[in-house]
Amino acid sequence: MISEQQAKAIVRRVGKPALEFAASIVAPLYWAQRGGGGKVTARNGTAFFLRTPEALFGVTAAHVVEGPGGWRESCARHGKTPLRLGAKNGASVELPWDARCVDIDLDIDIATFSISPREIETIERVPYGGLQAQWPPPAPRVDTGITYSGFPAVGTRNLSRAAVQFGVLCGTGLVSSVNDREISTLLEREYLEPVLGEGIVPEDYNFGGISGGPLIYNVLTGQGLLVNALAGVIISGPNPSPDHEESIPGFELFQARRVDFIRADGFLDRELWDARRNP
Repeated sequence: MISEQQAKAIVRRVGKPALEFAASIVAPLYWAQRGGGGKVTARNGTAFFLRTPEALFGVTAAHVVEGPGGWRESCARHGKTPLRLGAKNGASVELPWDARCVDIDLDIDIATFSISPREIETIERVPYGGLQAQWPPPAPRVDTGITYSGFPAVGTRNLSRAAVQFGVLCGTGLVSSVNDREISTLLEREYLEPVLGEGIVPEDYNFGGISGGPLIYNVLTGQGLLVNALAGVIISGPNPSPDHEESIPGFELFQARRVDFIRADGFLDRELWDARRNP
């Protein structure tokens, strides 16, 4: 029988294969933006691909698309440009949002979109299935081990006028708090994996761009095996920048919207959201 302290150490250090899997289900969701002097830069959030018992679809944070500093606002201010899903090699596929959006709600801060298995394969990603015999999965408890992944914008590299490479960041930790709407975890730098092989991210690192990534919790079985289930969608993360367009809200914590609000068919459960509204 292992101790509670040993169990926490195990679920924190889930190992390289688990972190590589977390990286394999996420893709940068980005668009080109022309700034001052005509310089073109890529702005991004994170998306992942979810296979439920009923459907296959993509998931991101709603504010990446429709919120302040998001894609829609960027198009209004700088000219229309398509959303794209990035591939590992710097290539991408276009995501015609208005045709593909399944559901979006800025209050819940989740958006879902249709995606085909072929498109996921083209960008060299895989859909997340996980241990989800029931939907939605039960919420994790405090001190449960979690894994998260996404694409901080500061890790972006322009390979050419047509190709952009994004640096994926993966980390593990423990659930700090759970309520009816959110799950949060404290940033633990000793359990972060390097971005683009450049070493562990420094203090005051800007995690802007990780919004929309998955929060996966780890369950230790009686046989000492780790299995996982989807806990939520990241909506904010540690961010030192006062410039909203260069950052996402939050400080010292990753916060995720509970996956309960995503129905198995990809639509959002607004009735549940309203039922859990704070009095």
